[in-house]
Amino acid sequence: MNVISNSERKKSYEADGRLIIQQRFKLASEFLAPVRKLIHRGFATQKKGKTPFGRAMSYVLLRAVAGDYPNQYIDPAAVRLSEGVLRNPIRTEVIRQGRMVNVEVESLGGDSEGVNEAWDDRLVLCAYNPELRVAGINEEKRLREEGSVALELPPLLENKPVHLYLMVHDRKERKWSNSKYLGEI
Repeated sequence: MNVISNSERKKSYEADGRLIIQQRFKLASEFLAPVRKLIHRGFATQKKGKTPFGRAMSYVLLRAVAGDYPNQYIDPAAVRLSEGVLRNPIRTEVIRQGRMVNVEVESLGGDSEGVNEAWDDRLVLCAYNPELRVAGINEEKRLREEGSVALELPPLLENKPVHLYLMVHDRKERKWSNSKYLGEI
């Protein structure tokens, strides 16, 4: 008899890469879950068959998962929460005082024709603590022309480090910039 299957022989999941891929997916989905609402706005697309969360997951899986199995982790600096053609501010300065985070921004201003920025673009600041799975954005609408955006952190994050991301969108939220990682404060 020619045996074509053998139940005694166990296949190693690690050897064929399934555990590595499963861990990557788990890390990416857990990291992105608390910012899902922002991703749906920032990765909005008209492309058939492509969801905003799926595009964000793809970006994280390809660029933000670091380390080797079983010590893989997400690099927050490589994560993208929005994607688009608008230009981010060229300079940023972050100031944190207790629960208040203020970001001063500078854009090209003046003759900005053809550089995908307008005076009335909206600034969005996201603070995110992945360990506590808490994320938030600024409540008050801020324009690029105003040159700053502020965010009050919830009491839970008062003395905790947060990762900051800055994004810009047009007045109709149809066009976005790629999110800009401002660091951990």
